[in-house]
Amino acid sequence: MNNPLIKISTFITFLLLAQFSSAGILEQVEEELVALADKVRPAVVSLSPYIAKGAVGQGLPRKGRPANAGSGVIFDAKKGLIVTNSHVVRNVLKILVTFKDGSKIVGDVLGADEDTDLAVVRVEYAQPLTAVKFADSSKVKIGQLVVAVGNPYGLNDTTTFGIVSGLKRENVNLSRYEDFIQTDASINPGNSGGPLLNIQGEVIGINTAIINYAQSIGFSIPSNMVSHIVAQLVEHGEVHRGWLGVGIDPLPEEMAEKKDSKKGVVVTSVFEGDPAYQAGLKVGDIILKIGGAVVESPNTLIRIIGTITPGQTINLDILRNGKGKTVPVKLESKKKKTSLLASLTPSDPSSLGFSVIDDFLAENNPKVATVKPGSYADSKGLQVGDQILAVNGEMVENQREFEGILSGVTKGGSIFLLVLRDGKKINLGLVREN
Repeated sequence: MNNPLIKISTFITFLLLAQFSSAGILEQVEEELVALADKVRPAVVSLSPYIAKGAVGQGLPRKGRPANAGSGVIFDAKKGLIVTNSHVVRNVLKILVTFKDGSKIVGDVLGADEDTDLAVVRVEYAQPLTAVKFADSSKVKIGQLVVAVGNPYGLNDTTTFGIVSGLKRENVNLSRYEDFIQTDASINPGNSGGPLLNIQGEVIGINTAIINYAQSIGFSIPSNMVSHIVAQLVEHGEVHRGWLGVGIDPLPEEMAEKKDSKKGVVVTSVFEGDPAYQAGLKVGDIILKIGGAVVESPNTLIRIIGTITPGQTINLDILRNGKGKTVPVKLESKKKKTSLLASLTPSDPSSLGFSVIDDFLAENNPKVATVKPGSYADSKGLQVGDQILAVNGEMVENQREFEGILSGVTKGGSIFLLVLRDGKKINLGLVREN
């Protein structure tokens, strides 16, 4: 009973052996579980890429990584709206939707957000649809029973049971904004986009991924994050996020020891002209809270800022030279900032001491193509083939994003890289040479 990964079947067996229940109670539990499955299964659909016969253009995958087969769940029956993972509908305009009864219809992709791995599909269906409600994921607790429904390996209408194994999982490197619910309910390829439900049949998360080399470790995007993202995708077709304009890093051990806490992040760079710069933030400031929310890690800060509407002013609680201070910052649009960075002239590799190229085999993240002998990057141990995961606290997925962030670093400015080498993450601090 003290094992947080105990399965419901083991739990029921234990009750039988301990004589804590009767056959009547077990039958009642079984009836409730069957009723729950019957209630939610009609709302879960199978999704696969749609390519019209002889079509040229519409419905065909665009350049880039292809879409994958997966699952989705109807959250608005009247409007025919389905939430799923963005990687399930990646680079397609239309998607084939298969319902529980086997009927099929072609749906339109309203919008997708790669940063959270969420997307919305709309269908126009003549028959009445079944939808599920979203629960408040902030009330989810470790150990509570959950149900996962999806279409693993093409096995449509598959239902599994388990418990919540962990909360607030980040640094899993599945998406940019991570705050996952971990579950031991069986989740396999094809479950992506399907719901994780509580025993009331309400969605507490959207299943997004598993750890391939482990058993009973699956991750779901919390329903509160899903609701926030889905609302924007339905209204705008995209997500508008706040932008602070700083590079951040976890607190070094010596800093954490001095302030008797490991919470907070240290500012490693401030981009000129951006909101943080205009508000007076400085390199070396320690950000403790944003709008009253505790900043526990760089991922926490990125996630909180990303949920704030551009144009809104928030208070940052910081430490500067050991003294507390509150700094109001008016956030800009992340979309606007990304467009600006992308339009700047790519960085000259000679000014960095190294250059990068897109690594299409890895499907994301650029890798180091050259390292100039005798450069600062060379002296710090940067190697050709290193895969770059983040620059100054910002995750990067391609060469353009990398060069955009570097364009904001002036001569002598700090460059903090998070690289992946031989399966290990390495932090490197560099300096822009000229």
